[in-house]
Amino acid sequence: MSAPVSLIQAFLVSFWLEGVLYGFFVCIFALSLAVNLGATKQQTGHSRAMFIVGIVTFILATIHISINCMRMLRGYVDHSSLPGGPVGYLGILSQWDHVFNNVIYATQSILGDCVAVYRCWILWNRNFLVVCVPFLMVFGSAVSGYMTCAIFAKIQPGSTVFDKELDAWIKTFFAIAVAQNIITTALMAWRIAAADRQTSSYRVTKNNLIPILRILVESAALYLTAEIILLILYVANSNAQYILLEIITPIIGITFNAITIRITLRSQSNQSVHVGEMTSSNSRRPPGNIPLHPMITVNITEQTDYDPESQWPLEGK
Repeated sequence: MSAPVSLIQAFLVSFWLEGVLYGFFVCIFALSLAVNLGATKQQTGHSRAMFIVGIVTFILATIHISINCMRMLRGYVDHSSLPGGPVGYLGILSQWDHVFNNVIYATQSILGDCVAVYRCWILWNRNFLVVCVPFLMVFGSAVSGYMTCAIFAKIQPGSTVFDKELDAWIKTFFAIAVAQNIITTALMAWRIAAADRQTSSYRVTKNNLIPILRILVESAALYLTAEIILLILYVANSNAQYILLEIITPIIGITFNAITIRITLRSQSNQSVHVGEMTSSNSRRPPGNIPLHPMITVNITEQTDYDPESQWPLEGK
């Protein structure tokens, strides 16, 4: 049986991994800037909003790793020869920098949850009933996350994150993050897959919605896996949970910007499709349409006549 991870090991490995992932996030964010700024004329209001959210996730991740860098220098340099050593400083939960960093982490996580719920709401034709549970879970996540930070600020010295005063709030926050990620991803995947099946008989090109489904599922898998491992490690009272805790902030940014980049690039490629390949003569509008325009912009010029008997617009007449 392997030896348990010590706090001094957990702090070192967590900071190193966060630095690696942050460097990867910088590259992803730079690519996101290039892609979005290059597609300014084709951007919708939704695209611009997502672009701004991407910038916010980068700012939060930058603040998070900056505070952690300062904490590591204070712990392993300034307090290395003092009683308790680096852990004597880094292990104090009520330190302002520890509390502030956890506020940044909670904010980044809640922001990611809000974006997932918003995307789900858009895909389901702005049907609030579909997203009411994930929407309420955002409030539960905010309450449990910021309540944990408030307890950190006033907790007694010598306490750990596994104390009873914190245990229920932290488990609630982690569990909600996992559950909401599963629910929102499943709802979006179901909606896209159902729309693809319903429109398959009307499609005259090889283009389909499965690549969009793949983008959402693949990008969400990284964040979901990290959250599940984090929850398991915390329930097991393992110090290794610090490692996962610190890397969640850049992972959220990577996940969000990866989705934005891949969908924007696909949108740009789809805009070159000729209108003659997108419509057929005297064809009816296929059922089950989902509003993909906030995510994929396809410019189509067509003339539409209205048939009062069938109650359907006839496209391409």
